[in-house]
Amino acid sequence: MPVIRDRLIKGDSKYAVDYITDAHAAYKYYYNRWQFLGDSYHGGYDYFMGRYMEPYYYESRDDYEKRLRQVALDNHVNSITGIYTSFLFRKNPKRDAGSLANNPNLEAFLKDADLDGRSFDSFIKDVSTFAMVYGNCWVIIDKPTTQVNTRAEQLQQNIRPYVSMFTPDNVLDWKYERQLNGSYELTYLKVREEIIEDEQYVREYTKDEINVYKIFGKDKRGEYVETFANTLGRIPAVCVYAKRSNIRGIGISTVGDIADFQKMIYEEYSEIEQIIRLTNHPTLVKTVDTEASAGAGSIIQLPQNLDGALRPYLLQPNGSSIESVLNSITRKIEAIDRMACLGGIRSIESRRLSGVGLQTEFQMLAAKLSDFAANMENAEEQIWDIWSQYEGSAFDGEISYPRSFSIQDKANDIEILKMAKDAAPTNKMITDKLDKMILETVTEKTWNEVKEWYEEWKSENAEIMEESEEESEEESEEEESMEHPTQTDPAKLIAHIREMIDQGYTDQQIRELHPEISTLLNNGEDQV
Repeated sequence: MPVIRDRLIKGDSKYAVDYITDAHAAYKYYYNRWQFLGDSYHGGYDYFMGRYMEPYYYESRDDYEKRLRQVALDNHVNSITGIYTSFLFRKNPKRDAGSLANNPNLEAFLKDADLDGRSFDSFIKDVSTFAMVYGNCWVIIDKPTTQVNTRAEQLQQNIRPYVSMFTPDNVLDWKYERQLNGSYELTYLKVREEIIEDEQYVREYTKDEINVYKIFGKDKRGEYVETFANTLGRIPAVCVYAKRSNIRGIGISTVGDIADFQKMIYEEYSEIEQIIRLTNHPTLVKTVDTEASAGAGSIIQLPQNLDGALRPYLLQPNGSSIESVLNSITRKIEAIDRMACLGGIRSIESRRLSGVGLQTEFQMLAAKLSDFAANMENAEEQIWDIWSQYEGSAFDGEISYPRSFSIQDKANDIEILKMAKDAAPTNKMITDKLDKMILETVTEKTWNEVKEWYEEWKSENAEIMEESEEESEEESEEEESMEHPTQTDPAKLIAHIREMIDQGYTDQQIRELHPEISTLLNNGEDQV
């Protein structure tokens, strides 16, 4: 049956599965790469099932499967994306909802964005993580089509927009068209949705309607399910990029090269495991007629007429090659840290980099995170724009992601600042500057932010501040009320000095207030 892509005959209930699963040319080109990147991030059983270890020549399938089971994955991709995400969302994005602030569905959406209990903040973090892994991912905004009579019924039934995330290996097809004003608009999208037992659902978006198809896995048969109108008049989807490529709908993975190095390390760990096994369990070479048993105290029985040149012997490789493999792994890990700009963060040993080298690396990492924050900010604004359109309004708010990432070696910086302060500079301007820098390093806030925070804290704790000031005034009054007459009796002088020490007077202050100490005590010693 000929199938026309842009127009489907809804009266027929069966469709060619080839049409339903038809994919974009770029999808077919990048699909295997996306599978590899996804498995590299998830690790574990997904990586094992990916069979990413190269088999040896003449290696049997059973031996290959055994070798796969014996090697674990050192997952650098998962570690690095986790570090990036933690830095990126160390400070939550600032969201000004604008006129949406009065929308009763807003709070429910922020608490449960995907109708599966995941908050919008958690959802956005997952989006950023998978965008880093795959280079891009898709967010689709939808709203249930249940018919209600009033707004109150809609709120009561929790009918509101929600979001769904799709990794690029589940987005089969897409199409962008250039508009008259020069911009590009997404005009077609086809995604694979959930799999229920042997049934795969595919949803096709156009600007006018949304079609749902079902594929039966056993007999590879496609079936049309339903069609409903696209009330927005646009594709309710946003492509979130980690880094843009020259193909729309395709991003550049942040950890793609790292995944390749991770695979090489995985291979070399297998080599180490094989060397250890061969070294500890050498191979016995014997003739067919020679009888031998394995284990301690084993006996080898030789044929009586066996030629002496054919006697059994052991093949045992030299285990010294393990060191060269370990050195190779170490160099690859250093290369991973260098590519990720995380050498000063992930290193568990003392770094050979100078302070300037570490600072440069932190600046490169901050620049990389800043670029990604800009992409996330742009994508989130598009998400809110579609969400607002579902609610019958326009988004007039503002989304702001942090662009400055204070990534530094705080312990080293504080140690340097402390050494500078211990030098006791006489210039008050220098000491004040050092105090500000120490405070900024410890609190990870600028001096102005610290002052704003302190003013807010004072206003929130006004009563505590007043009580503290009153206690300080009372203590100062007590100190000022204490009289310091000249003492002529050594016993009275000693009792007075003890009282001054209890009130916190320093040795210098005591000597200044009572210069008669030395004379009076010396006279007392002479009398003794």
